[in-house]
Amino acid sequence: MPTSVIAPGFIALHSHRSERLADTLTGWLQAHPLDPLESEVVLVQSNGMAEWIKMALAKQGGVCAATRVELPSRFLWRTYRQVLGVQNVPSDSPLDKLPMTWRLMALLPSCLSDPVFAPVAGFLRGDEPDRLLQLASRLADLYDQYQIYRPDWLQDWADGRDVLRQATGQAVLAADQHWQAELWRRVLATLDAAQRQATRPALHARVLAHLQSGQALASPVARRVSVFGMSHMPAQLLEMLAALAAHSQVLLAVPNPCQFHWGDIIDGREALQNQRHYQRQSDKRSPLSGVNLAEMHLHAPTLLAAWGRQGRDFIR
Repeated sequence: MPTSVIAPGFIALHSHRSERLADTLTGWLQAHPLDPLESEVVLVQSNGMAEWIKMALAKQGGVCAATRVELPSRFLWRTYRQVLGVQNVPSDSPLDKLPMTWRLMALLPSCLSDPVFAPVAGFLRGDEPDRLLQLASRLADLYDQYQIYRPDWLQDWADGRDVLRQATGQAVLAADQHWQAELWRRVLATLDAAQRQATRPALHARVLAHLQSGQALASPVARRVSVFGMSHMPAQLLEMLAALAAHSQVLLAVPNPCQFHWGDIIDGREALQNQRHYQRQSDKRSPLSGVNLAEMHLHAPTLLAAWGRQGRDFIR
């Protein structure tokens, strides 16, 4: 049984400097240590950031040991197996990039005669023998990204709906893109029932339901999960962290270019066209104290408004 007390919950840390985020995160980990044989779990968005945070942790604490610094996809799959049980979740997804590549190489030649695949058929009719592998690799990577970022699209395609869900509703899939939905359905047709239940979107839904139901977990999950330096993350990861916060301590160390709340600012191009006085006020060095608080988001720094849309939505 664990001897150290690690309270579950969700903690968000913000800073515009990675060094300060690393120092704060390391200070928290040292002040609230896990048991000696437990491993810290730190999620990062790239292998380069993984090496940087390892060095930062070693510099602060003298050594970086018993620390699992990894990419989110590996963490998510391990958590699926911990929550549902290793007997219910295979060690790898049947639709990971490598097995998906081989499935596509077997499928694509039989698709050439179907008119729906005309947009990609021409690429495979060349003389180069490696074209099939090139196309299969690129498509495997594309579907891998869809499984992470747009599982809703894949679910619609699997159900026979050639649409793209959007924030404002759904759009019909363009005619020259119907082959993507059809190819996904053909890939799913190569799987048996057990394999279809082991795809990432299917497992993710089951794990979320299990975590939110309050049922006992098949095996213990990480008592603490730290996420460092991600300026954005897929909804799957954020949903999983939120669900895990009821069982584990989740630390989110977020790079944030602004010390104030800026979740309501908008792209200033349209606003500035209608409110020319903003530029005149800036030129005269007039204070913003007279601006109505409800309209302050229209007077945000232009760099944040124009370039920070993705970061704004994530932080909000």
